[in-house]
Amino acid sequence: MADTADKIEARTTNDEVDPGVGTALERNSIFWLTNFSHAVNHFQNQMVGVLYIVIMPDLGFDYQDLGTLTAVMILLGGVTQGFYGFATPFMPRVWLLGIGNIVLGLGTLASGFVGSYGGFVATRGVAAVGASAQHPVGSSLLVSYFPKKMGTILSFNMSFSNIGSLLAPLAAAGLLLIMDWRQIFMSIAALSILMGAAYFLFRNRGNAGQAEHQARKVTLARGKASYLRVLRNRNVLLVSLVMAVGGAGRDMGVNLAFLGPHFSIDLGLSTGMVAIALTAMQIGGIVGPFALGWLSDRVSRKGVIQASMILSSVATLWLAFQGAFLPALLFNLVFYGVVTRSRMTLTQAMVADSIAQEDIDAAFSVFFLLGVASAPVWALLVGFLMQRFGFTIAFSVLGFSYVFGIVLMLFVKDAKPTPMVAVAT
Repeated sequence: MADTADKIEARTTNDEVDPGVGTALERNSIFWLTNFSHAVNHFQNQMVGVLYIVIMPDLGFDYQDLGTLTAVMILLGGVTQGFYGFATPFMPRVWLLGIGNIVLGLGTLASGFVGSYGGFVATRGVAAVGASAQHPVGSSLLVSYFPKKMGTILSFNMSFSNIGSLLAPLAAAGLLLIMDWRQIFMSIAALSILMGAAYFLFRNRGNAGQAEHQARKVTLARGKASYLRVLRNRNVLLVSLVMAVGGAGRDMGVNLAFLGPHFSIDLGLSTGMVAIALTAMQIGGIVGPFALGWLSDRVSRKGVIQASMILSSVATLWLAFQGAFLPALLFNLVFYGVVTRSRMTLTQAMVADSIAQEDIDAAFSVFFLLGVASAPVWALLVGFLMQRFGFTIAFSVLGFSYVFGIVLMLFVKDAKPTPMVAVAT
């Protein structure tokens, strides 16, 4: 297991990692810490999909209130994500990830003490701000250590993080048998705090080392210039919009908020069966990103994204009309997880293909900011539609939303570097 990161990277050439970026031990340590903290991040976020079943009646809120809560969390997390491109020249990525995970843990801990819907919105908002660092900063950290196989490394990271998502529903359902939802929040918070503390064991490398030798004004100017180059990059902006227009498939979006309550309230499934249904979706979410990311490293990345979005539309429309017949529901959810959860890693890899290494932090910040800019709107819209018209109408709208992403992909250039082939002499 300790050699996995280097084995993944070494499949293309023997000198793909810049020898100046840490030792093999450091690369593997960063690789696995980033993977594990991402998995804990997903576990913290995804467990509430089951817990909402008991939290909603306890705190007295409905689908529309749930949409508002989700919108607030996404908005706070998204705005914070746009900050990291400016922050990384002044602070090491590992410190940003450490602080973020600790804030996530503290927000989760505080969620167990609230007594009202307003208090719950506030504490979940704090947790969302803490969680916001994991995707843009974690992704840029991995790309900086493993620059030659970005699609595979980022897809492995997403698939590994989805192990946390996979375990969360069943773990939450099991914990509800022995404690209430408040105690679950209090207990689980320690995981993120421990992950955050572990990041501070790594020394200042790469981005922070350069900042130590530069005047702050010069560093800030370079950060501004990096953002301007990213904002002039047509591919990055188009790919970010592709992430924005498809309404489903986000970790903190409509799947997390509405599927668990829908299965319980509308389909009448028990808490245990809800956990099994959500776990089926997470199984697809583990397989899909890694399999399609691997494929996108070998064929047209653009073509793989287009195919995944067409299938995402089909899977979402199927889910909109799927009833409580468990075999069909579980099969649908596995398929849904495979195709909808792949979009994040595929679009991240395309952003990395489209930008210079020096602009990668700004590029990922812009991508995650623009990519989730529509998510609060989707959360509010789905909450409203579910409260007024039901699940079928709400998720049918989400299914058709992928059409806009498919059209946008027609204008994206496949910028993946052509693999170098050795020529015999």
